[in-house]
Amino acid sequence: MLKEVFLGIDNFTLYDLIQNQRFGVEYQPIVELSTGEIAAWEGLARFYDSDDNPLRPDLVFEALHADELSLFNIEYQMKWLQLTSAPEGDTLFLNIDPHAFALFGSDERNPLLELLKGKPNLVVEIIENTDASDAIYSSGMGKAYREHGLKIALDDIGAPDSMLSFDILLSVDFLKLDRSWIKNQNKENYEHLLNALCQFAKASNKKLILEGVEREEDLLFARQLGVDYIQGFLYREQFISYKS
Repeated sequence: MLKEVFLGIDNFTLYDLIQNQRFGVEYQPIVELSTGEIAAWEGLARFYDSDDNPLRPDLVFEALHADELSLFNIEYQMKWLQLTSAPEGDTLFLNIDPHAFALFGSDERNPLLELLKGKPNLVVEIIENTDASDAIYSSGMGKAYREHGLKIALDDIGAPDSMLSFDILLSVDFLKLDRSWIKNQNKENYEHLLNALCQFAKASNKKLILEGVEREEDLLFARQLGVDYIQGFLYREQFISYKS
């Protein structure tokens, strides 16, 4: 049963959202740093209330975690929408909730596995973990998608509320550096840790994506790091929005 209230998302709002499919997608470009050209897109979930006001996606998903089947249902519908509405021809990054995937696990009949497997130019994003059980879910999900030929990205590396799983770090194709690295770049020892991550990525042939690029100064920081791709509100004018 869904919680009555969870961080401002109440049962009535959540029920209305699910029943009336008040969903949307925002596609944000992932830009190749060396050329300035769009190399891929990330499809991000967007939700709205009955008055068409945007709801914070993280709060919606937090509320849905109280009901595994509802969480899975919304995650599946969002992935279907993100796939079918995506810009044609470009690589697409999709963030999959490991808790939703875990409901059916690596079983071949898992609808989230069936929906994505065999799709060309698709990268599955695994979110950084908040505890050991999340790491287990994420690792199993990544393994299942890799076995079906999909590339994997590790999202939000270095986010303040996350933990780093070395097993996942070693197995992915893309490393997405959280926006907090830009904010904390001048703090003691942050530079050493970030440089070590970048050196590891290059030595292991993994591509680096810096998130949260908003200013020209951030762009300079990305060049100094030598990342492969960048993403953020510096490219807001090129965002693409779609509602179901």
